Amino acid sequence: MSTTSARRSRARLAPAGPVTHGTPRRVLLLLAVLLGALAGMQTVAAGSLTPTVWPPAGLAAGLYLTTPPRRRPHVVGALLGLLVLAHLLDGAGGRVSLGLAVSTVLGAVVTETLLVARRPDGRARLRDQGDVSRMIGAIAVGSAVAGAGWVATLLLTGGPVESTWRVALAAAGAHAAAAVVLVPLFLDKLEFQALASTGERAVQLALTVGTTVAVFVPTDLPQLIFAVMPMFTWHAFRGSLRESMVVLVVVAVVSTTLTTAGLGPVAAAGALLDLPPEVSLGVLQLFLLDCGLILLPLSVMVTQQRVATACAEQERETMIRLVDAATGTAVVATAADGTVTLFNPGAAAVFGRRADEVVGCRPDALFTEAELRRHADAVGAAPVFADICRASVAQGVRDAHWRVRRGEEERILRMTLTAVPDSVGGLTGYLATAEDVTDRERAHRSLLATLEAEREAVERLSSLERTKTELVATVSHELRTPITSILGFAEVLEDGDVGELTGPQRAVLTRISSNSRRLSALVEDLLMLSSVEEATVRLQVESLDLRDVVARAAAAVVDCVPERSLDVALHLPPGPVVLGGDAGKLERAVTNLVSNALKFTPDGGAVTVAVEPGADEHVVVVSDTGIGIAQEEQAHLFTRFFRSAEANLRAIQGTGLGLSIVQAIVELHGGRVGVDSAPGVGTTVTVVLPLVMPSVLSSAVPLGAPASGPAGGGEGLAVLPA
Repeated sequence: MSTTSARRSRARLAPAGPVTHGTPRRVLLLLAVLLGALAGMQTVAAGSLTPTVWPPAGLAAGLYLTTPPRRRPHVVGALLGLLVLAHLLDGAGGRVSLGLAVSTVLGAVVTETLLVARRPDGRARLRDQGDVSRMIGAIAVGSAVAGAGWVATLLLTGGPVESTWRVALAAAGAHAAAAVVLVPLFLDKLEFQALASTGERAVQLALTVGTTVAVFVPTDLPQLIFAVMPMFTWHAFRGSLRESMVVLVVVAVVSTTLTTAGLGPVAAAGALLDLPPEVSLGVLQLFLLDCGLILLPLSVMVTQQRVATACAEQERETMIRLVDAATGTAVVATAADGTVTLFNPGAAAVFGRRADEVVGCRPDALFTEAELRRHADAVGAAPVFADICRASVAQGVRDAHWRVRRGEEERILRMTLTAVPDSVGGLTGYLATAEDVTDRERAHRSLLATLEAEREAVERLSSLERTKTELVATVSHELRTPITSILGFAEVLEDGDVGELTGPQRAVLTRISSNSRRLSALVEDLLMLSSVEEATVRLQVESLDLRDVVARAAAAVVDCVPERSLDVALHLPPGPVVLGGDAGKLERAVTNLVSNALKFTPDGGAVTVAVEPGADEHVVVVSDTGIGIAQEEQAHLFTRFFRSAEANLRAIQGTGLGLSIVQAIVELHGGRVGVDSAPGVGTTVTVVLPLVMPSVLSSAVPLGAPASGPAGGGEGLAVLPA
């Protein structure tokens, strides 16, 4: 469908807006009611008990239907006045005129009420067969009410009782005929352009009017009256709904005019059979009812079908556009027998085939026999694409990777198969959508290979790390015994048990002892870290006074550097600082901190060690005025064997294990370590320890103040000698 035709279809599908009339149009309709009533009086034969209803009854119903609710009381009053006036002019009495006018208006009100009942928007429509049924029912009830009103008027004004049934039938039929012919013009309906050309529609109208005249002029051929019916079918299928309604009005006017003139089979039958005037006129009304009940449902149904067809065409066009626009996705549709019905540009690009080469053929040629056999074996089907589709959909295997060859290159497609059902659930074919995932699959395989290589590298590194750790632990264990022996024999020599030493000999021995102790400390550090990594550290948890631990550690370190000129201060609270922990491990952690502070603080500087008790946790602070640590290096302070650039530059001794061990010990106690440092300003290390270790809450020794006081107690401030 072209763009122009698509725009035309959208215009056709636009529903007609609500039929509402302004004041000028309502005045014109009121005038039409009056003139119609006066003209209709000419159709009523002398002596007829049926009042004038064509066309005022239909016009009154249409006017009331299209009048806004707030204006309806005025319209009802105007209708009553005009209809009373028309009957008075026709010579009817006052009471008869009022009764007939009230009956006509009441029938119109009932018809409108039923047409809009249970509609949220309060609009009367004629868009589908349900609306047609509702209109017929509303007109039938409204006509019955109008007929009852005419009968009541007849009885109350002294009319013949024996004619009651004829009046009821004739009046209701006349009202119904007028409403069926005229009310549809006032309903909200779908507009759809006629299929017939302007010339054909002109011929339709001329033939319909001509046929009506030809039928209603002769008086001796009553069977010809049915010749008009096929014309309505022609209008319904080839014309528009509105034009069909206009044609119905024209036929009604022509047939009524000719019958009033005494022509046609209806007038002849009345005279021939000596029928009462209201019965003779009822035959004409029955003819008009038949015409309306044939034309309107058929025309509405045809319009519905045209609208549905246009919607389907628009949806199909939209789908085709979407499919054609999906150049990156192959879309292939097949009929139930497997022949290709759709092959979009994306499929042409993926398979390397033109649509005119594939449409109408089976898609098996798009794949190799080996590929068809591979998928057929997977679902237990014959190696035919249609059978594979059928078996795959039945088993729920909708997604699969297919290999196709495009030139000399093999490509991988991710294809999804879907069954396409018809409106009753039957199978009309299959839809296959495919995407070229060759590059993605290659990237995926490359990623998997990279991840596998990285995993193997990590495993090798982990293995090397374990080997290194085991080697360090083994070497450390092996070194511990000889170093202990060296230290033992050095002490024997220092004590003079094997003879007095000369000055040079004692100096050499002092250096041997010092280096042996350094080596022994390194071995202990390595063994400690190895235990932490292997999770084999065992804490001897007891209730302890943190003051004692800190005091012993500070004193031991300071005693080892008597030659340094440093101001070392120890601040301890006067009362016990009790917590649960391993005294030996905590003393080692504090020893490492104080040792680092002394080591990295030049002579003339100061080192301060303080204990700060708290309600839930205690704090140990070791600060110095040493060389400090650069900001960018502080993130690596707790990494094993890490040494700052400044320490390496100044050749300060150390292994880079001290802070690692401190962190391990503190975390084993459920605590944390923090460092604040600046180059040239100094470093402050803060250790926070909980009163009770979380890991030993259930087995911790009850805490209590130890019997011994803190080392170096006094006033809580001890200044150790430099």
